[in-house]
Amino acid sequence: MSDFNEASATRQISPGVHAADINSTWSVGDVPNGGYLLALMLRAALAESAYPHPVSTTAHFVTPPTPGPAEVRVDSLRTGRTVETLRVSLVQDDTPRVESVVTTSTLSRTAPAEWVGPPPEPVAPVDECIPAVVDLPDGTHVGLLEHVDLRLDPQTLGWFSGRPAGQLSMRGHVRLADGTQPDPVVLALAVDALPPTVFGLGRLGWAPTVELSVLTRGLPAPGWLSVHLRGRLVRDGWFDEEAEVYDAEGTLVAQSRQLARIRVT
Repeated sequence: MSDFNEASATRQISPGVHAADINSTWSVGDVPNGGYLLALMLRAALAESAYPHPVSTTAHFVTPPTPGPAEVRVDSLRTGRTVETLRVSLVQDDTPRVESVVTTSTLSRTAPAEWVGPPPEPVAPVDECIPAVVDLPDGTHVGLLEHVDLRLDPQTLGWFSGRPAGQLSMRGHVRLADGTQPDPVVLALAVDALPPTVFGLGRLGWAPTVELSVLTRGLPAPGWLSVHLRGRLVRDGWFDEEAEVYDAEGTLVAQSRQLARIRVT
């Protein structure tokens, strides 16, 4: 079993209830990464679902979980001819930590696109990007990057050397260090694997996600994923972040939007 598959695995202990073990190293500082937690929850949801792929996932991060044992509780709200909607809760000590609604269906890699919008600003080629390091300038240890091979576009990396670009933007290439190829569960991790866009304003450090929504738009081809992050507004301690994820063939395979907190200075 691969590093990622093992870290995000769940085990059914009764109908709709799965045991999980939150791995302490898939974290930013001492807090488990939100995309990793979503991946873990999706494992349980797909094990209970009549359909194989998540197409829409909306999660609210109620209170940070801690590494160690947890339960994932899955309730089917409705099953139709092509989709199923499920409520998924990550619980520790009988306290909800993450609450999610997941819609599942069946995706196809061969379905043609009827219309495609203009692409975002391209990411620099992988060999021109800078490998991310596990320790940030403020001293935060990003254990997630022990498992994720992340290469950042130099144009969005000025914050690391004290020269932020002054905009909510981050771009890079992502793949799992253990060689696991991308799938819809990996995409949930990928949308939250880059540094927060507010780093582009020189605002490093604490930036917890409050709500994260992920749309799975296709089954990704093997290889690197290209991730584009953009934000629109920072106000009153809140900022937003939108992601587009493209596979190695240049196909849009995931989109996300999240709302996060930032320390008011």
